[in-house]
Amino acid sequence: MSLPLLPLTILKPERFFDLFYKSVDFEIQKKTSLHLHVLRIEDGEFALGPLYTQLLNHSDTYVLSRTKYAELVSDISRYPEMRKKIQAQFKTPDENAGEGGELLLYAFLEGHLGAPKVLSKMELKTSPELYVNGADGVHLLEVDASNYQLIFGESKMYGDTKSKPGSSIKNAIESAFKSMAETKRNLFQWDTWLVESQIMQEIADQEKISKLAEILLPSARAADAVKKSNAFGVFLGYEIDALDIAFEDYLDEEIESHLRQMAQDAITKQVETIADQISKFGLGGHHFYIYAIPFLKRRTVDGVQGVQEVRMRIAEELSGRTPSVKTMNRLAEKAKQNGK
Repeated sequence: MSLPLLPLTILKPERFFDLFYKSVDFEIQKKTSLHLHVLRIEDGEFALGPLYTQLLNHSDTYVLSRTKYAELVSDISRYPEMRKKIQAQFKTPDENAGEGGELLLYAFLEGHLGAPKVLSKMELKTSPELYVNGADGVHLLEVDASNYQLIFGESKMYGDTKSKPGSSIKNAIESAFKSMAETKRNLFQWDTWLVESQIMQEIADQEKISKLAEILLPSARAADAVKKSNAFGVFLGYEIDALDIAFEDYLDEEIESHLRQMAQDAITKQVETIADQISKFGLGGHHFYIYAIPFLKRRTVDGVQGVQEVRMRIAEELSGRTPSVKTMNRLAEKAKQNGK
């Protein structure tokens, strides 16, 4: 058995997937699948702490190219120095923090789909030759020995619109497909850019770079022609509203069953929305690999919290920084206006 062109960068994906119950899978169309992953429920809440830990563990291989990570492993004494540099790549937390969703998508595409990263969003952002705007990372899926899919990532984590419980998943879906339609405008030019870019030197050795070039720019006339198609990997983070649930009136297993069913029902209601969006933007020729995680909108000692707070907490863990005073004041004012 030959070695893969690009090895997976996440070394122990089972640690990540052990955080979730068995996925609920939706086959929406022949080329479109959605996998719902619900975090373990403990004391009426999703167990977020272990998720934050695993995302922090994966941040090294997410941020660093294979070349840079190999250098780090060969000289572990430099880890404190590299850890600071890795944290510096993440933004200071604010209410629009989206890097947690990008990292979750990376974990799903590598760990579940088996599609190793070509470039993470972080590598795209830090390249002086940046060409692609919008893609939340790029992965390569080997369907078989002569058939590959280049997967462009898109992640969205949305909370419910005020006074509209249940609106977050629909909003996330529509926003994701609008972004993917924009990304498609650059797909074919992107192939040439990547092959010619110096950033390829950070991905693999020269032999593998040549093979990647054959995949990204295949010849239709070759006897053993490689087939390459462009696909999309999508992460959707959404809220399920638990504000009206009297948790004190239910046993643990009843709460678990109810929250898991709420999460599944929210997705079931939007299956048609996904199909409609594919048709609306003329994306039916592409494969879609969609992953979704629900987050609770609930009351806490700090007031009502939901997806926004999860996004910011992930950003704090990844960056090692707390939100600015300006951000906290802005959020406090917004919470006051919303009556939280």
